[in-house]
Amino acid sequence: MDYCAYYDIKNLQIVDFWPNNLDVSIKNRIRHIWNQEIPRKILQVLSSEDDVTVPKIKEKIGHSMSTLHENIKKLEEAKLIETNMIYIKNKQKIIKPKILFVTKNPKLKKKLTTFLNKGLWVDSRKTHRIIDLLNSKSDKFFTVEEISIKTKIPVDEVMVLLDNWESQITRAFSDFLKDKPFEKRVLYRAKRKK
Repeated sequence: MDYCAYYDIKNLQIVDFWPNNLDVSIKNRIRHIWNQEIPRKILQVLSSEDDVTVPKIKEKIGHSMSTLHENIKKLEEAKLIETNMIYIKNKQKIIKPKILFVTKNPKLKKKLTTFLNKGLWVDSRKTHRIIDLLNSKSDKFFTVEEISIKTKIPVDEVMVLLDNWESQITRAFSDFLKDKPFEKRVLYRAKRKK
């Protein structure tokens, strides 16, 4: 993944990018493609699924194969996806995103959910969805964005729910286990010089 774009789930508008210092021309190219319905739906499928093929996209969003191929070519030319041909039983084109699209709550809702979820009112249903995902693929590390995409929980809520495992007070007053059911790693890297 080269980039990450955060969008508001209600109006589908892009609200932020990662990395923060992304070139304006790249941001404009991403916004231009995102504002087109079929490419947006393809990018959403690619962000939430692994090993995506054109028939899988057709199953998820519909449209004719020629329309999908045309839009996949457009996404490839915009450098937002990459395709690889693999040969398992038959020839298949695997499509992988170079950008992830993740939902993010609007600012007011973010403040409210952060306030409510930090403390005694932890949303345990969402926490269990996160833990279930981690347990289902226990050999893999996930970014907060990947967890958000796969659980359909906005990224800011995922951060808060995972951070609650660090709070002794929250864990003592909730139905959380006493030990964290996951391993946490934080990664750092120097900024690239221009």
